Amino acid sequence: MEKIKKPYYVDFSVTPFCNLSCPFCSAGAANKIVKNNEKIFSLEMIKDLFNQFDENEILRVSLEGGEPFCRNDIIEIMHLADTHNFMYYVNTNATLITEDLAKEISKTNVEKLCISIDGPEDIHDRSRGRKGSFKKMNEAVKYLKKYNVPIDGIITLTKINKDYLTETFDVISSMGINNVAIMLLASVGNACKNISDVSIDYNDWKKIYLKMTDMKKENLLPLSVNIVPTGEAIKPWMLYLPLKEEKRESDIELWLNQSLKSTIKDDLFACTAGKDNFAIDGYGNVFGCSLMYTENELIAGNVYEQKISDIWSNSPVFKKFRTLKYTEVTGKCRDCEYLSVCKGGCRVCAYAATRNLCGSDERCPICMKEL
Repeated sequence: MEKIKKPYYVDFSVTPFCNLSCPFCSAGAANKIVKNNEKIFSLEMIKDLFNQFDENEILRVSLEGGEPFCRNDIIEIMHLADTHNFMYYVNTNATLITEDLAKEISKTNVEKLCISIDGPEDIHDRSRGRKGSFKKMNEAVKYLKKYNVPIDGIITLTKINKDYLTETFDVISSMGINNVAIMLLASVGNACKNISDVSIDYNDWKKIYLKMTDMKKENLLPLSVNIVPTGEAIKPWMLYLPLKEEKRESDIELWLNQSLKSTIKDDLFACTAGKDNFAIDGYGNVFGCSLMYTENELIAGNVYEQKISDIWSNSPVFKKFRTLKYTEVTGKCRDCEYLSVCKGGCRVCAYAATRNLCGSDERCPICMKEL
């Protein structure tokens, strides 16, 4: 029997609740506000989970939600994380971070705060579903910078902010933030419900991507930009196809981590869920990744009922993830000449569209017959 390797990292939602209403939230956390009768992780439960992370040799933990700063004890959770072996960072909309809180954050060992910044003020507020979100976030960034808390920016690219990307770079740079990740939209959760309002079409993405590639090539970007596609192929279709069409395939190297080496076997789908990593939602459900939170059929177990090691080693869902071969894909991807390059795209986006883990990633322009 093949030995099951240890997970490298985990996305841990310390709360399912959020104070904003983002129409593209993959966790479906919009409009979920903490209520006294709702079940959330106790500090004792989090202590136990952190111990289990160490036992399973987890290297990296992302503390997220919902919005992690909805918890009044988030600083205590961060100090607790400081006593463990894993590196951790926090994903946040930053609207709840006061100066006092920023000062307390600076006393922790957090690797960085990853803050959502989706555009200039009006665009950011529209993206986040609440007027005034930008002002609160901007104030928080100033406080965090004052106390030397490391910050990266996150842009979720949608129809709302697609025409303002250059301005968004300038806004983020003016805040003194040097690094930003552009998250390409996953068609799950709220984004699936609001797909026509938030999803950008392939041709729009191609124009944006080619412009960014040219700017990167000429060192014209005002900050370090990383693109995070859904799916973990070395050459995801979102990055490969636009360049392939223009006979510029070699330019993909500008966006790839030169040290990147896939840990996925050559014959498997390009998805690390349940292979390198897992995620825990705010209710204790374990999934292959955090994009799966709204797909109850993909629950691998629950930490209130089982140990992480048991779920990781014995979950039928995880066992299935680890054996699915991209040659088993169904639908339009099956006969695609690029299948061996992209290795099938995002599995949860495919599942959300087809209810089949081996289904085609129908966001791809070849599936949509746009090419």
